[in-house]
Order: sequence, then structure tokens, then C-alpha cells
Amino acid sequence: MNGTTRYNLLTQKLILLLLALAFFSCNSTQHLSDQQKLLRKNSISISTDRPINNKGELRDNLSKLIIQKPNTYLFNLIPSKLWLYNKRYGKLKLKPDDSLSKSVERPVVFDSVMAQKSIQNMKGFLFNQSYYYAKITDTVIYRGKKAFVKYKVNPGSNFLINKELFDVDDSDIKNLMQAHADESGMEKNKDFNSSLAEDERSRITALARNSGYYSFSQDNIVFKLDTFDKTFFKDVSSPFENAVNFITASKANKKPTLDVAAIIRRTDDPTDYIRYKVGSITVYPDFDRSANMDDSVLITTVIDSITFKYRNRYVNERVLLSRIFMSPGDWFSQADLDKTRAKLNELGIFQFIRIDAHIGPESDSVLDFVITMNRLKKYDYGYTYAVSSGSTYSLGHQLSVSLRDKNLDKGADLLTISANGGLEYAYDENTGKTIFDHLSLLTKYYGVNASIDFPKFLAPVNQGLFDNSSLPHTIVSVGENVMERVDYFNLVNTSANFTYKWRENRSVSWSLSPAFVNIIRLPLETDSFREVLSSNAYLKNSYKPNFIEGENIAFTFTDAEKKRGKNYTYLKLSLEEAGGLMSLLNQFGASLNDLYHIQFAQYTKFDFDVRHYFNVKKSVFAMRFYGGVGIPYGASTTLPYIKQYFAGGPYGLRGWRIRSLGPGSYYNAVDQQNPTSIDLTGDIKLETNGEYRFPIAPIFAGAIKLNGALFADAGNIWLAQPDAGFPGGNFEFNTLGQDIAMDAGIGLRFDIAFITLRTDMAILLKKPYVPQNDGWVINQIDFYDPTWRANNIVFNVSIGYPF
Repeated sequence: MNGTTRYNLLTQKLILLLLALAFFSCNSTQHLSDQQKLLRKNSISISTDRPINNKGELRDNLSKLIIQKPNTYLFNLIPSKLWLYNKRYGKLKLKPDDSLSKSVERPVVFDSVMAQKSIQNMKGFLFNQSYYYAKITDTVIYRGKKAFVKYKVNPGSNFLINKELFDVDDSDIKNLMQAHADESGMEKNKDFNSSLAEDERSRITALARNSGYYSFSQDNIVFKLDTFDKTFFKDVSSPFENAVNFITASKANKKPTLDVAAIIRRTDDPTDYIRYKVGSITVYPDFDRSANMDDSVLITTVIDSITFKYRNRYVNERVLLSRIFMSPGDWFSQADLDKTRAKLNELGIFQFIRIDAHIGPESDSVLDFVITMNRLKKYDYGYTYAVSSGSTYSLGHQLSVSLRDKNLDKGADLLTISANGGLEYAYDENTGKTIFDHLSLLTKYYGVNASIDFPKFLAPVNQGLFDNSSLPHTIVSVGENVMERVDYFNLVNTSANFTYKWRENRSVSWSLSPAFVNIIRLPLETDSFREVLSSNAYLKNSYKPNFIEGENIAFTFTDAEKKRGKNYTYLKLSLEEAGGLMSLLNQFGASLNDLYHIQFAQYTKFDFDVRHYFNVKKSVFAMRFYGGVGIPYGASTTLPYIKQYFAGGPYGLRGWRIRSLGPGSYYNAVDQQNPTSIDLTGDIKLETNGEYRFPIAPIFAGAIKLNGALFADAGNIWLAQPDAGFPGGNFEFNTLGQDIAMDAGIGLRFDIAFITLRTDMAILLKKPYVPQNDGWVINQIDFYDPTWRANNIVFNVSIGYPF
């Protein structure tokens, strides 16, 4: 096919697309009367002569207050739901709105009354944000039978806080407020708004309740605002100077200030200002609503002044005691009560937990607490089965079964035993006659793993070093997993791990493994595999049997909870070392007349993963930069195979088959065409990904949400040292630009209940192994060429988002 023919075909397709868009556009208004106009778009512009913080966020919030929303448009061009409604207009026109499926929409007819109500909503919102002089106008532009509404917003000026005052009718509470005044968000020169006032009301209430005032509430607090800005009037005896000061401040766009007075008063409740202490605490770990709580047959145990009452001793009392943060005789604290409820829930062995407080006589000023808990089933069974398609195989399926004991030995320890297995097949239509003949087995996976999660720190870490609110956990795990690469080798990985996990706060968590072990064995090696190893020193060292003993530590930060999933950041840093302890043991053995000598791996490894998520209306722009560096040392010249990095696949550089890219600019055409070739791995990895995720439409009456994505990936892997078997594979700064691979593509995501089925199509943009044009191959893109498509387009089918 020549260039002219291709150009003509492309022109014809563009004309057909434009005709289709015109058809959809005209069809969308076919059932409207002459007086009716279809609401096509709302837009908001903000203009003011004073600076506004977070202008984009303010615009988004105002947009949400517009009552009438246009119909849903696919890619902002095609009103697919409206088109389906018009297509079945005769059947749907008399149906009530709540009986229509989510796949259709009636035309949204512009209503000027609704526009005015939207303006009132916006003014109310701006007033609550302390924009007291807002001006909003709407302009409607009619184009044929469609209406475009433009809202012009001048929010005016909001106020800056000058100072906060406390007006309290109780001296003890006033002293408490003043002692913690530096914790207030009412900072000088900060924009005042209603949200800030609500936050301050919550802070004051929490401060009082955490200091023993159990009955104190937000009803005890009101705010008074004094908006008279005294800084404009320096000399009361000089009216002329006063006027000049005011005009000068106005011209300088200076915001007016206000004083905020927090007025705290007693309500009709006489217990508002009573400061309570904790009285008795009674715990019912196996509560039964139908039974008598004072039944004499209950087993009663008292530990540290806390009473436990059982029918059956379901869990060790001290496990619960370590998660009760209240003690008889202490001042009541709402934070301690909330923490107790949360930490008991996190044990995962109770269906519900309820904490009731009973106020004693006013003269006693004590609170008696009753904690009731309904236990869950001790055992939990589960299984998963998945069928998938990947870039190294055409068909894969995996089965995993697990058994969990959630209260091992009555200590709320979680025992998990799991078994898994899987198969991966290649597909070649030129082999055999039936579909089963076309499939050839590539890989087998199977293994058994077990772990015990203790909700505390075990020796040698002192339990007292960390507060229980840090969610301390100790995890001990063992396992054996086998990978059989047909025609190459069988690899057995026997592992053991001892790990501590805890949270520093709601954003920061840590993981520390003071000891882990991996024993790598290859009980089977084929002659063809040995031949490959004999000609490549890097692969020979990577796949050799190995003993790995080391330790690692990981730091994780995420503000997703704090920012409620909007514009949040995720960061994980981890450091791993192996061989240091074994080296000392070997030295000790050498000092004993070479009593023993252990072969082991030695390396240091650093990994990082940085992500940021931007929310734009209903869409998300996600970015990730991740990778790592592994440096072998001592007797090791490469990282062990299970610790090496790889590139490509559905969760990384999606334009390449998994483990088929790199290292560096290395390329072997034969291996690239052979799905059973040896994996390409490295000691260093750098990769970045960007993905724009947007909704498309719900399908099957909303049972499945169809979302789309546009993405781009860049990165590669490298060797730490040059190797003759992989020319161009080692990391060098002067060749980094050439070595970076790039792809881009589009994808669909099918959100089905708790599962996301993901399909991606990626095309190659930059190939590190192409010396011309610094590796860029954009000029070679030719969708009409089947050979180009076969070599440059990769489809991935997987479960879950890539990051």
C-alpha cells in the first residue's frame, strides 16, 4: 500500500468520524420542542483584584454547586447515554426517572430558574468561606438548540485573622484553653473561613474531653467575629490621616482583618463542666446479648484493676489489656477511649466492639466503663483462581488456597497457611492442528508458605520501647516455592523471615527484618541450560545455588488517609544487606583452623518507590518513579537471581515483554523472538511511569464501570559491572540517555466489584539498542504494516492497576 492510498484511507476515516459526530450532535436534540434548549456545558471563570489561594480548588468546589449538569459525553464529544435514550424514546419517555437504567439519560433541558438557584448556592458557599461580598452573574449563549452557561464569579475579599480570644465562664477551662492556645489553627494573617472555625471548634472540644470533661461538646462553643480593622486608623484625632490610611491599604490590595472570639458557655446540662476520672472497667470478651451480664457462672479475672468476665476463655486477658489505654483513677480522655476501641478492633478476632460509659453520682465525678465484644469465627478458609494473559505467555492460570487461624493459642495471633500453583503456556498457531496442540507449556509454579503474625513485639526487642498505639507486629514466615522452566531448569527457593512492623503515625510506617534467609537450589539443569551458562559468566553466577542471609529495613510514607485520597503522595525506601554476618562467621571458622567455610551471597541493595496522584474532577493523573541499586561485593560478582531487577511486562514498561528488555543497550534478536529464552535481569533499575485515568461509562446497568487510561513509560535495567556476555549492558552516565527505553499507549479498566480487569496496548517509542536517532523510532510508526505491528505493539491483560 503506497503513501497516497494510505492518505486517502485516513482522510476517508476522518470524514466518517466527523459525520458520525455530526449525527450524534443533531440526534441529541431531536425530541426537544422549539422552546427547549439542551444544556451542553457549564463553565466558571473567577476574576478578582485581590489574590486568591487555591483558585483551582475554589473553582472545582463552585462547579459542584451547579444544580443542572449536562448529559454524559463520551470523550467529551459523543452523548452516548442520551443517544441510547433517544433511540428508545417511544418506550422510555413515560417511564419515571428512577426506573431508567444507568446506561441511558434523558436530555438535560436548560432551566434559567435552576441557574439562579445555582448562583445562590455559590454565594452561600462563598459566604461560609468568608467571602462576604461575592458577585456572581450568568451568561447563556445559545447555539442552535444548545445552551452554554458561563458563570462569572467575583468572590470579593475574605478576611485575615488578627488574633483569637477566649471568653470562658469557667476559670479552669479558660486556663486549659490558654495553655494550649499555640495549638490553634487560628494563626495571625491566615485566611479566615468557616472550615477553619469548625476545625477550631473540634480542637477545643477534643482538648476539653481529653482533659476529663466527658460531657463537654461543640454546643458549648460559639464564635464572635469583630471585623473592625483598627490598623487602618493610627491617629484617632486626625480624620484626614485615617482616610489616607484606608485608601492606601485598599490600593495595596490589603485584606481586612478580624478578631475571632471563642465564647465558651455552660448549657442547661449541669455535667458540662464536671471533670471525670475513670472508675471501674469491666470487659466481656465473649458477650452474648441474650445472656445475663451478672450471671454467677461467668469466669471473673481481675488484672491491673480491670475486670474480665467470660463464659469461655476465648482470648488471653493480657492481649486485651495491652490494648486498653484507660486505667481506673486516671482522668478521662476521649482520645484514650477512641484508641482503645480502634486497637481492640485491629486484633481482627471480634465481630463488634462496644464501649459504654456510665456516669456515677455527681459527687463522685467518675465514669464506669463496660466493654462488650462479640467474637468472630476462629478459622477462615479461602481460595482464589485466576486466568490471565501476559506478555511472556499467551495463557496462564493460578490457584491459591489458604487457611487462617485468627486466634492461635488464644493470643490473637494470626496463623496463615497457603498453597499455590500455576501454569503458563505459549501459543503458536503453526504448531499442531487443534487449539490444544498450539499451546506449549513454558513454566510451572507451586509452593507452600506459612506465617504467624503476632500483634506485639517479640524478643529481642523490648516491648516497652514502643507504645501499643504504634500497632506493633512481629511476623515469622517460612516457605518453599518451586519454579520449573521447561527445557531449562528447576529452581527451589526455601525461605524464612523474621520481621517487625509498626506505625510511627497515621502517615509513616516501618518494617524491619533483622534476619531473613533464602536457600536457592537448582536440582535440575538441562544440557541446553548448562550450555547457555557456560558462555555467559553473568548468568552462570546469577543462577548458581546460593545461601542468602541478611537484614533489611523499609520506610513508608503516605498521606492518602490525611488527604482522603485526593492529591496524595506515596514514598517507600528500603535498604537490604546480605553476607555481613556470614562473613564474620567464616572469619571465626578460619580462626579455628579452618573448622568450616560457608558459601554465601554478599550484596547491598537500595530500593525506592515514589508516587503522586493528582485528582482532576473525576479523573486521576498518577505518576511513579521507582527502581533500585544492588551492589555485589566480596566473593559475589552478581546479585542472586531472586534479588535481581527486570523490566517490561504489564506492571512496568508495558511496551516490552516481561524480563525481555535490557540490560542497557544489549539486544539479541534471536532471544527477542523466543518466548522461552532466558530472563534478562540486572543489578540496577530506573523507571518512571505516567498514567491519566478517566471514566468512560458504566455498562450492564452499572454493574461494571468502564474506565480508560492514557500512559507512557520510560526506563531500563543495567549491570553494575561490564560483562562480555552483555555488551552495552553496564550502567554509564554518558550513555544513560541512549539506554532509556520508552513506550506509550492506551488502556481500558473494567471495575467489577472489588476486582479491576485491566487491558493495555502499548507501542514502542524509543529502543535503547537502535543506534540511529538516539534510539527514537517514532518516525517508523506504521499501523498499516503487519510486521511493524507484530514487533512494536504489545497487549497486556492483567488484574489491578499498575501502581
